[in-house]
Amino acid sequence: MKAKFSFYAKHGFLCLAFLFLPYAFTSTNSAFSLPNLYSNNHDRIYLFIYFSLLCFFYFNYYYLIPKYYFLNKQFLYFIIIACFLLFFLWISRFLDHPDHNFLDFGNHPEPLLNHPNPFERGLKPPPHFQDMPPKPMPFDTMGGPPTQYGHTALVYLLGVISSLLFAISNRLQNVEREKMKSELAFLKAQINPHFLFNTLNSIYALALKKDDKTPDAVIQLSELMRYIITNANDQVIDLNKEINYINNFVSLQKTRLGQTVNVDYKVNGNSYGKAITPLILISFIENAFKHGVNPDQTSVICIYIDIVDEELTLFVSNRKTFSVKSETGIGLQNTIERLTLLYPDRHQLKIEDAIDKYIVNLSIKVG
Repeated sequence: MKAKFSFYAKHGFLCLAFLFLPYAFTSTNSAFSLPNLYSNNHDRIYLFIYFSLLCFFYFNYYYLIPKYYFLNKQFLYFIIIACFLLFFLWISRFLDHPDHNFLDFGNHPEPLLNHPNPFERGLKPPPHFQDMPPKPMPFDTMGGPPTQYGHTALVYLLGVISSLLFAISNRLQNVEREKMKSELAFLKAQINPHFLFNTLNSIYALALKKDDKTPDAVIQLSELMRYIITNANDQVIDLNKEINYINNFVSLQKTRLGQTVNVDYKVNGNSYGKAITPLILISFIENAFKHGVNPDQTSVICIYIDIVDEELTLFVSNRKTFSVKSETGIGLQNTIERLTLLYPDRHQLKIEDAIDKYIVNLSIKVG
C-alpha cells in the first residue's frame, strides 16, 4: 500500500511539473508565474497541448509499446507515432490560428488595427529609405508556425523517446527478475532434497541404535518438512519462523549425536517483526554438523545468532574432524549464490577455511 502511494505521488508530482513547465519563466523574466487561463488564450492552448502530450505519453507507454513495439510490429508502431505527431501539430496550429492553413509554413504577422499605412495615398518614403538595401524581415518568434511546430514536435519526440526508454528498461528489469526467480527456484530444488537426505540419515542412525528419542526426532522432522513445504517457496518469511526452524534442526542433531558433540547454540535479540529469505541460514549450520562431527571423538560446534535492530549476525564455528581441507557442499554453495542474488548490497560473508577449523561470519539486513 505504501509503495503504491509513493508510485502515484511521484507520478502526480512529475505530471504537475510537466504541465507547469511552459509557465516557469515568462517574458517578463519572473519565475514560476501561474498561467492566466481566464483571459490569456495562449496559456489555455499551452495547457491543453501539454495535457494532451502527457496523456499520449501514458497511452504510448501502456498500450502502443506493449501492443506494437514489443510484438515485432515496429514499422506499424512508427507509422502510428508519425500520425500522432501530425495530429498534434495540426491541433496546436488550429487552436492558435484557426483561419490559417495547416501546411502554410510562412510567417504571418498580425496587422496593426486602426493604424494607417504611412505610405498609402501616393506618399513616398523619405529619401534616405530609398538608398537602403533590402533586408529580410526579422522572424517573429512569438507564434510563427516554424517555431510553434518545432516546439510541439520537440516535446512530443522527447515524450516518445523517454516512454520507449522507460518501457525497455522496465522490460529488462522484469526479464532479470524472472530469471532470478527461476534461478532461486532451481537452487531451492537442490537444497531441499539435500537437506532431507541428511536428516533422514540422522533418524536412521537413531533407529539403528533403537534410541527412545526416535519418535521425538520423527516429530521434529515433520515440523521441519512442514516448514519447507509451506514456507520455503515464499520470497520472505517471518524471521521468528526461520529461527524456530533452526531450533528444531539443532535439537534434532543433538538428539542424534548425543554425547559425541558439544553444541553451543545461542540466539540473542528480538526476531519479531523482521523478515528474511527462507533457508538462507540453515546451510551454514548444516555444514558445521556435516564436517565437524566425528563419532569417535568429542566435537565442538558453536552457533551464535545475534539480532540487533535490522541486522542479523550468524557465527558458526566447527573443528574439522580430519586434517584435510573441507569440501564445500552443494547446499552451502547454493546458499552463497542466493545471498549474491537476493542481498547484493545487504550482506557481508566471511569464511575462514583453515586446516583444523571452519568459521562462518555472516551479517545480513533483515529489516
